[in-house]
Amino acid sequence: MSKLDSAIQRLGDDLLDAIGRQDWAVADAELETLAQEAVAATVANRRDDLAALARLAARCHTALSLRDDLGGEDMHRLGQLRALAVMIAAARGRTPPRPDETLTAPGTPGAAVLSALKTGPQTCPALVEATGLSAEQVGSILPELRAAGLIRSWPAGRLTVNALRSG
Repeated sequence: MSKLDSAIQRLGDDLLDAIGRQDWAVADAELETLAQEAVAATVANRRDDLAALARLAARCHTALSLRDDLGGEDMHRLGQLRALAVMIAAARGRTPPRPDETLTAPGTPGAAVLSALKTGPQTCPALVEATGLSAEQVGSILPELRAAGLIRSWPAGRLTVNALRSG
């Protein structure tokens, strides 16, 4: 067990002990530490730490939810643990964006879409026709190009219009 794993294990034990004693000040401090660790692991994209924190949040939530006669304070902490678990799950599902040079390298779908958009705004079906790419390829590259700030998109009826980002 790594040093961080034992620290996370200890954090969970301390949190559950505080909840068991109904020491809400300590429980809140432990929850704050858990949230700070989750944010730090998210920002640094420490996947293993996020996995350990997800296990901790699930363990604490399960242990707390199995208690008899949950009071308002218990329910409040359950909600906090659920929110942390959702945040950690979202962070674990996030993939870091690819660098612009990878997205736009010659011969890539990103380069083809950007080239097609030089003629003006287009919908996804129009981009499929203009680039010769499949709808799946165009549909998967558009969010990456948006995230990189290279294009902008807006709804137009049932379709979405995409355009090069100006400036």
